[in-house]
Amino acid sequence: MRAARLHGARDVRIEDVPAPKPGPGEALVRVRAVCICPSDWRMYVDGHAGGVAPDRPIIQGHEFAGEIVAFGPGVEPSRPGLDVSARVAVEPSWPCGTCDLCQAGRGNICRNVRFPSFPPVDGALAEYIACPISALAVMPDILSFEEGALAEPLGVSMHAVRLADPQPGHTICILGAGVIGMGCLVLSQARRAGEITMVEPVAARQTLPVHRGVHQVAASYLELVQRGYEADIVLECSGDSAALDQAVRLARPGGRIVVVGIPRDERITFDMSIARRRELTVVFSRRSHETIVEAVDLLASRRVDFAELPMRRYALEDAEDALIATGRAGEALRAVVLP
Repeated sequence: MRAARLHGARDVRIEDVPAPKPGPGEALVRVRAVCICPSDWRMYVDGHAGGVAPDRPIIQGHEFAGEIVAFGPGVEPSRPGLDVSARVAVEPSWPCGTCDLCQAGRGNICRNVRFPSFPPVDGALAEYIACPISALAVMPDILSFEEGALAEPLGVSMHAVRLADPQPGHTICILGAGVIGMGCLVLSQARRAGEITMVEPVAARQTLPVHRGVHQVAASYLELVQRGYEADIVLECSGDSAALDQAVRLARPGGRIVVVGIPRDERITFDMSIARRRELTVVFSRRSHETIVEAVDLLASRRVDFAELPMRRYALEDAEDALIATGRAGEALRAVVLP
């Protein structure tokens, strides 16, 4: 099969490699769409993910959807529609199911988790990938494969909003109007939150939140701080290294901050005096958690409508261009590769 493999920092090569064979409990998926996450871009630029460097060329990509083409030995699908040729979205966090955290119902922080595109597990920028059948969610025909690939970042938003637990009337500030920030906006609205403010410095990304009903969009957190603005909940979705410090300054006393974005820097700082005096609660969110089926349902019902999010499309042969484009903030919220 054809695959885009990362050989080192800024070195992606399109190569012929053996197609994976699905093992027990797995299905072979023909990949149809892969959205490029900013974490993919960081690994492309830096050659490692969170300090973990692959010891061999690796296939990136973890936001994806496709079609089942085969099952591993002894697999008997137990869910309706989970058959050969089924269209599926994929949850890319694959917990072991046996460690203490999995047994406690916290598989998203499994001690032995496998995550495609994170070393040493190959991702989806290829024609085929083998996935656990437990990670698959059947997609109705109304959803495109591109929308199915967005079920994973929507799941990240779902988990973050659950951690934030907004109540009716709570004011919310969301830093970053990318896909995950927009997901947090729509999900917070569904919970009947009060006024929602977004901070987005990229001018081309400031219009969409307004169309989706946000109360206000600020180009800088300073605009809000200077007006004395405070929020009950701050959702940090930008991944900017300065954003946690900004969130601390935007949260009201007794407020809650949920850190969703992944900064490129391994170490960041924030004003401890403000956080302590305001007795803030800061929660770090890890990927998604058992969200893929519900995410597909939300997208299919149009309760969360990602169909018209601005996307930029690339062939597999141009996967490196898609990675480069992801590092350039602009109107398009995702670069999507169509293998």
